Amino acid sequence: MSSPSRDEAPLGLRAQKKRRTALDLCMAARRLAVERGLDATTVEDVAKVVGVSPRTFFNYYETKLDAVVGPVQDIGSPEGREVFIAGGPSGILIQDLTWLFAATLEPEAEVREAISLVVELIKTEPRVLTAFMAVGVRQENAVAELLSARAGAPVTPEFASLASGIMTTLTTRAAMSSTGDSAKSLTAALHEQCAMAAQLFEGPDDSSTRRGVK
Repeated sequence: MSSPSRDEAPLGLRAQKKRRTALDLCMAARRLAVERGLDATTVEDVAKVVGVSPRTFFNYYETKLDAVVGPVQDIGSPEGREVFIAGGPSGILIQDLTWLFAATLEPEAEVREAISLVVELIKTEPRVLTAFMAVGVRQENAVAELLSARAGAPVTPEFASLASGIMTTLTTRAAMSSTGDSAKSLTAALHEQCAMAAQLFEGPDDSSTRRGVK
């Protein structure tokens, strides 16, 4: 699931301001859509909340639904992607994907709210789910590029789609599981969800405690 986050790569002041405005418009659109409904939310409303003109809004998004979806972010930082492609940091693919995706979970308070708003919107606005599914295709392509670069050969679209879907689910579950526990970071929650997912593939000789049995 797409969530507003800031890439770790150094940016010029102009680029930083543009990225911040894009994220602010996204969050304003989500908050208003949850409060009023998507149909009752206008571009003018969103622009006014952020303190920009409707004309400026259209420099970032074509529609209010596009603003709700938000900007498509890179997965991890440039440095993190280099480590991942080189086979790191652990050498275990699911753990390394989790590590890479965890880098997008900052600033944490904003990411928590962003995911929470999307979950609420999807419950009442089918158009939002459809829009995020379209964005998911772009994320699948990005994941495919990373996996192919790491493997040194193209991966199948099915494998890339599965990997992307798993990471989206783990990230969403991490946000939901940590909603009532402010002491638990999203990064820790994401790694916890990854560990639980790995338990699904354990054999009968594995410890029962590792299968979630208390």
